[in-house]
Amino acid sequence: MKIAIFTDNFLPGTGGTESVVLRLGSELSKQHQVMVFAPDYHRFFDESKLPFKVVRANSIPITENDFWAMPKISDNLKKQLNDFKPDVVHSHTMGMMADFANEYAKKNNIPSILTAHTNYKVCYERALKVPFMVNAVINRIIKRPKKADRVTAVSNYMANQLHVWGLKEKEVTVVKNGHDKSHTVTTEKKIDGKFNLVYLGLVIKYKNVKFSLDALKELKKYTDNFTYHVIGEGPDKKRFMRYAKKIGIGENVIFHGRITDRNLLFSHLENTDAMLFTSVYDTDGLVLLEGAEAGAPSIVIENTGASERITDGVNGYVVANDVNALAKKIFDLMGDREAVKKVGERATEIFCSWKEIADQYYKIYLEEIAKK
Repeated sequence: MKIAIFTDNFLPGTGGTESVVLRLGSELSKQHQVMVFAPDYHRFFDESKLPFKVVRANSIPITENDFWAMPKISDNLKKQLNDFKPDVVHSHTMGMMADFANEYAKKNNIPSILTAHTNYKVCYERALKVPFMVNAVINRIIKRPKKADRVTAVSNYMANQLHVWGLKEKEVTVVKNGHDKSHTVTTEKKIDGKFNLVYLGLVIKYKNVKFSLDALKELKKYTDNFTYHVIGEGPDKKRFMRYAKKIGIGENVIFHGRITDRNLLFSHLENTDAMLFTSVYDTDGLVLLEGAEAGAPSIVIENTGASERITDGVNGYVVANDVNALAKKIFDLMGDREAVKKVGERATEIFCSWKEIADQYYKIYLEEIAKK
């Protein structure tokens, strides 16, 4: 089967969607022909080692990690797509590339699949701040899944968001993200010394980092025996560094910056007691899976996309969206680190392989092809 994957976010950008497109495209390429269509990032990236071809659309830079794709005026992209003659198009975006993919699929009478990853409303609330402008953008975005033949989402939370935004006439199939083990835990997890918590991801306000810092401020009223490792970069990093000092936990919080060496990152995670992931924005946080591989259970907020994978006290921890509740949860975990270690050993229950996910999508492709 020939599969054309469209995305507005891909390497050398960093983020969840970029990783999903890479992993899913690589897995599908083992049995099918895959071509990925993505924005031009205006900087060199060696694509020669990827198992699929990448075709770039003309684009305008918005941030270092975000580009406004313009596929309709990208002659090379259109030629490569026409020469490829895909059997199905699969958009991992609700941006401009999804518009182009939907139109191409309709014109050529092939299925258009759209997978929703991102809670765009939170992003635009931060950027635009004016409610009627945010709603106008969301009303535009939701037209893209409406035009697709089949819509999937990476969590029930994301599926519900689509319905809230106006996708009421279509059923949304939930296909969670996969994860394949790439490392073996080589060291015995330490249970002496300080209790180590890790945040891994974009350091930005809507990831709820301040909430975690506020909970740790409350925790410090009872114990000083913890360290919070913040791994990643982002526009609010310096702001949170100042805030941690202001509220009296500066000595307990280490901002490591971005760690690109995967082996070094894994060594951090395998010496972690728990991942502290309090984002209510993320629809299916991949960092939980990375922590689980290293034996680090995640602490997440209830009724979020991240919490769908976790059974409290079995393969991770779920807590109410309340600063004091989180502080108490961490304090209790610190009192029984052997139990936390055992939960970490079961944390791998929260993921399945990319082969299983690719097989689910392939079944969807066949179902939609049969309808044409």
